[in-house]
Amino acid sequence: MISAFVTGKTKESKVLFGNSGVINSLMSQRGFKHTRDDEGFTMSGEYARNLQYVYSRERMTREGLIVDLLYFGVDILSEKLVVGLFRENPTVENGTIENQSRSIRLTDFSKENLEKLLDKLIPPLKSQSI
Repeated sequence: MISAFVTGKTKESKVLFGNSGVINSLMSQRGFKHTRDDEGFTMSGEYARNLQYVYSRERMTREGLIVDLLYFGVDILSEKLVVGLFRENPTVENGTIENQSRSIRLTDFSKENLEKLLDKLIPPLKSQSI
């Protein structure tokens, strides 16, 4: 079941990851997009596509450009969806602001649980957007 889930061959995976899936709709609501530039961060395996899928968001603040990268991956052994946040200011030499991750068991995956995870994971910017 897990290998079918990762490869997108189950009905559930289409609901979660499809164009109108739960993850895409929540990321869109939060201002994140998956663009061609993000493809460099997306990893595919020999037997599965999109082992890691990345969304990004850019905002201008008083400190400069802030880029948020949100990584989605599946830990097959632990049967968890892992979500990681990397927030940086690319105009500064060591501009890493946030680097953390959280996970949710695949059996507990729901829109509500993912929203709670994202609320905890993505802290608001400390400086105001311009």
